[in-house]
Amino acid sequence: MQWRWGILAFAVASVIINGFDRQMVAMLKPDILADFGWDDADYGRLASLFQLGSVGTLLFAGWFLDRVGLKWGYAIGNGAWSLVTLLHVAVTSFGGFLALRVALGASESIQTPAAVKSVASYFPQRETSLALGIVNAAPNVGAIVVPLAIPAMALAVGWRMSFILVGVVGLLWVLAWLVARPPQPPETVRIRALEAPDTGWGDLLKDRRVHGFMLAKVLTDQMWWLMMFWLPDFFMRTFGLTSAEVARPTAFVYVLAMAGALTSGWLAGRMIAGGVPVAQARMRVLLGYGAVALIAPLALLADDLWLAALIIGTVLFAHQGFSTNLFACAVDVFPARRVASVVSMGALAGNLWGAAVLEITGQLLAGGGSYLSLFVAGGSGYLVAAGVIRLLILKPVPGPAPT
Repeated sequence: MQWRWGILAFAVASVIINGFDRQMVAMLKPDILADFGWDDADYGRLASLFQLGSVGTLLFAGWFLDRVGLKWGYAIGNGAWSLVTLLHVAVTSFGGFLALRVALGASESIQTPAAVKSVASYFPQRETSLALGIVNAAPNVGAIVVPLAIPAMALAVGWRMSFILVGVVGLLWVLAWLVARPPQPPETVRIRALEAPDTGWGDLLKDRRVHGFMLAKVLTDQMWWLMMFWLPDFFMRTFGLTSAEVARPTAFVYVLAMAGALTSGWLAGRMIAGGVPVAQARMRVLLGYGAVALIAPLALLADDLWLAALIIGTVLFAHQGFSTNLFACAVDVFPARRVASVVSMGALAGNLWGAAVLEITGQLLAGGGSYLSLFVAGGSGYLVAAGVIRLLILKPVPGPAPT
């Protein structure tokens, strides 16, 4: 196996395992809330503060990865969130659970910048879209498996032991990663990074392409985080399902999301291989998938469970297709040595707004409101983001290209 595909396999496995952490609370919401006597507002706060925990360390995570490299950065980050996951067994109060969710969000912040940096460091540009599509599909594998596995696991061993099992698997990943001893990126891929002068945070903060990436993440991440934490509740609330019954429609939604990541990566790669300029290929894909996401509010009009699941799944299909090419834009225009930092800054912006959306959702639903405004804003954000990307990221920079 060529090493770049081996590195990609590790990144995919890491994202899948980590996806269990992010979705387990959503899937086990009825059991956890019943155990502690919490309500929707409490759950919304848990979700939003998890996001804020990630926000608090995102910039450090990108800087850390760019300085120490993937080998030790990945090992330390994954080891930290796996240990925090294990500690969920000791929770006896809302405050304790809240503290662990904040710590988990903080330690998980390494995932996205590490995965994108893996592609930027080891893959040539002709394979970037496909590799990022595979990475971006990985969270959906976890999202498909979790709804099917977690209720059964919790029924067999309890919700606390479920967290322990996931934490142990994460630690086994760290052991395998260190034993594998991944090599340094090949010179043919790293040449841009090696020739580019080093830059500091000040240079990045002045770069309009970074501003564009951050704004695009704000506009598009809101729908993803809303679905990640509230989709099972939406199905339960709208169609009267139990936590066991919600597994199949939730898994179906993420099958479609996974297809979006894979098809958009393949599609952009085919266009580029066929001679379409890179920026033009990216915009075609972004506009196409962004237009599909406009159907989001129609899910609220569906009176059939599987029709609603199909609509939401199609929106997440569009999200993952859009997201894959948004990350590819960052890899296209920034040197590999700065990709993790740029991705971290974008994730910081997206998570901040995502945390606000999760808190707003909890308060809105606790007050008797509906999902309508959230679905309208989330579905329309992609085409707005496409305009931002065209103007701020893909528009040529006058003079020598900043690095």
